[in-house]
Amino acid sequence: MTTESISGHQQRPVATIASLTLLIAAVAALESIIVPALPLIQRDFGVTADVGALASVALTLSTVLVTPMAGRIADVYGARPTLLAITTIVVLGGSVSALATIFPLFVLGQFLQGFGLGLLPVSFVVLRRTLSSEQLKTATGLLGAVVVAGGALGVVLAGPVAENVSRTAMYAVPTAFVVLGAIAFAVSTPRDRMSKVGGRLDWPGAGGLALGLLTLTAWLASASSNGWGAPTSMLLVLAAATVFTIWARYQGRTNEPMVDLTMMRHRSMWSAVVVGVVFGFTYGAVVYLLPQQLAAPAESGFGRGASTSAIGILLCIGYGAAVIASVISGKLAQRVGTKAIAVAGVALLGLSGAVGVFATTMWQIVVVLILAGTGVAAASTAVFVISADSAPADRVGVTTAIVTIARSLGSAVGTQIAAGIIASATSSGGLPRHSAFATAFGVAAIVAIVGLVVAVTMPRAGTGAADVQWSSSSSSKSATPRFQ
Repeated sequence: MTTESISGHQQRPVATIASLTLLIAAVAALESIIVPALPLIQRDFGVTADVGALASVALTLSTVLVTPMAGRIADVYGARPTLLAITTIVVLGGSVSALATIFPLFVLGQFLQGFGLGLLPVSFVVLRRTLSSEQLKTATGLLGAVVVAGGALGVVLAGPVAENVSRTAMYAVPTAFVVLGAIAFAVSTPRDRMSKVGGRLDWPGAGGLALGLLTLTAWLASASSNGWGAPTSMLLVLAAATVFTIWARYQGRTNEPMVDLTMMRHRSMWSAVVVGVVFGFTYGAVVYLLPQQLAAPAESGFGRGASTSAIGILLCIGYGAAVIASVISGKLAQRVGTKAIAVAGVALLGLSGAVGVFATTMWQIVVVLILAGTGVAAASTAVFVISADSAPADRVGVTTAIVTIARSLGSAVGTQIAAGIIASATSSGGLPRHSAFATAFGVAAIVAIVGLVVAVTMPRAGTGAADVQWSSSSSSKSATPRFQ
């Protein structure tokens, strides 16, 4: 491993952090637009709810692809060029989303936008090579707050821009700020050829994951159009399962896997993954359903006929609850244990689904938002801590990548299943039925129960690394846990 030279970075750390802050905030705003604006986008392109959900699914699945790769690419090719390359893809995605005239092109734009999540691990690499240890702690907290604030800003501003200008402007404005952030970063951060640590990227593993995700997307699209039990849908889900099985076997045999799945042999790790899938499913379904319900015409008997602006403002309640819960859960975990926080988080998410079954009034919808925001923040905090505790410090990046993949896959499937349920039931006048929303919320709550059982039976945090020994080489085939 080469020695990193950070002297050039330290000359202008403030400029580097400021440019990263602008860039990350703009990307977070760009990616959050889809949440309140999806009903408007569906109407704009003339697509049904289940088809429209594919836009959100595409964005989610692309994050699954880029998350485990981004950090490794930064090591192999350098943090600065990697960050700028990912930003270029995000700008292209935002431009396509803004200018798309047909829905498939818009879905492509969302997929490219999803690469923005890869900026986070690369940004942490940049910060680590720019700041001292103490400065890094402060900057990391700042970056986390910026992600939430940027997402909330996108949710709030999406409506007014779309309603008073156009859908094109809704995506063009944050995309322009992404460009400004990238230019500022390129100018403020000097080239650092010593930032490469060498090694190779697992391109076959990346290709296998990409193929699996594309097959999964095709399955979800087919299920939306033809039904979940249609022969085409069944063949595609079988194909997706086959691709992921082959990919997993390859990852277990290669010397430098993109995702080290041997860590799944540890109980804490697979428990965290299962809980990640579950809370991703439940939260994905709930966050998809609420804007759809709020946007439903008032004559449906349960909808509010809310504008995109109103939906965005209401969703900020959930964002606020998530921010508060993130702070509290981190501190509370020190007293009651991380496992207890995981159980509480999943329970709150399940409760949000249960309340959603009966939610027709505004205050009931607000309760669902608070429960969902609090639950996902607590569950996320807990599973990441538990997964990180399942491996030594030098493997934490890999464990968090695995949990991120699990959460994103769960969210994609939960969103599409919820969309399929409400799209399958309309009244004689073409209006959505409340029974369909109730069913979808109920499914989300039932899935959460599965996660609750796993969370209750998972090992306590603090027993992870202590129970498992790892080889000294993290990239070796022998780097498998040996249980004591």
